[in-house]
Amino acid sequence: MTRPGIGSWHDPARPPPEARSAADALALAQLVREAVAAEVPRQALHLRLSRLAPTLRREHHRRLLREALEPALRPLRSRLFELPNGDLVAVAPPGGRHLREAEAVLAVVLGEDMLAESGLHALLDLPRDAAALLAAVEAALGPPPAPRPELPPAGGFTPDDLAALEGLLRAACLARFLRPRPVCRLARGAEAPDLAWKEWRLAWPELRAALAPEADPAAAPWLARRLRRLLDRRLLAELTRPGETPGRGPLGLCLAAATLGAPEFLRLDARLDPATRAGTVLALPAEDALADAEGFAFARDFARVRGYRLALDLPDPTLVAALRPALAPEGGVELLRLPWSPALPGLAPALPPGRVVLTGADQAAAIGWGWEAGVTLFEGQLLQPRR
Repeated sequence: MTRPGIGSWHDPARPPPEARSAADALALAQLVREAVAAEVPRQALHLRLSRLAPTLRREHHRRLLREALEPALRPLRSRLFELPNGDLVAVAPPGGRHLREAEAVLAVVLGEDMLAESGLHALLDLPRDAAALLAAVEAALGPPPAPRPELPPAGGFTPDDLAALEGLLRAACLARFLRPRPVCRLARGAEAPDLAWKEWRLAWPELRAALAPEADPAAAPWLARRLRRLLDRRLLAELTRPGETPGRGPLGLCLAAATLGAPEFLRLDARLDPATRAGTVLALPAEDALADAEGFAFARDFARVRGYRLALDLPDPTLVAALRPALAPEGGVELLRLPWSPALPGLAPALPPGRVVLTGADQAAAIGWGWEAGVTLFEGQLLQPRR
């Protein structure tokens, strides 16, 4: 008999398997987000049935394996999720023996050698292993759908242009387009600026000129957002090439909030020790906070759990008022990235003292205004950190 809340595998009233597994994947992602946000401990047993040979993935095999997970479902707050790729994930409160009991039964059903050598299962702790579990959900859901062909072209940049540019970006070596931008700490009266961290980016103007000079993603923001996510992933892939990351020192990365769940970011995260993560600044776009408050909150909470410093990247200082809750001490955002423009002093935004990074500070007027406004962190061509 199946306990209420777990569901019955043979209930004819249940939705078809495809819809049920997609719903399970989304429900599992939501559970992980809630565990991270509330710092509620959970344990998860991930059974990677998608790695089994097709002959071992028939329905009677799956029934045996689901039955092997039944011990994990005894606690009241336990749940079993079936993902679209066939994987099973059992989530239970921590500290019990139930997942270990299920693990022992799996060893009998599959054989200890297969279970140990093929990576068929993983025992994860939440919220510590939230990134790994979310990556498994993303992999199970498959790649995002292509842009719908019925959408009309938008001002000089169409879905076909995006597809062609994505193909070029995936195939090209982008190491020569990788650019560091030092962020310096400069106090009034200091002899020379000190390096706070280096922001790493892909040089988009040069990259666009080399790969697609006719493309203008700015003409179609709804397509440019997808391109931005691909550029984020390619940047992270370059930073995680063997032998690269450890020697780079404190990092700064401007990434879309959704990128923090991408496999490329998770690989970078795995390579950074706690001290390096504590010195790394992740800047999330203000538009993400405005367009998807829930997704932004999850990315923010995940970054905080992993020990990163968080910044909010604002294209316009007039947005400070709209985002004041995120900038409050309890909002979790430590720094505010704000671009310099000659109009900035006239706007006179109420900037949080000591928390602003003034970017594009390529003029003495920018640094002078920054000093008057209490800014000590600058990024710009005028600043070269002391060696």
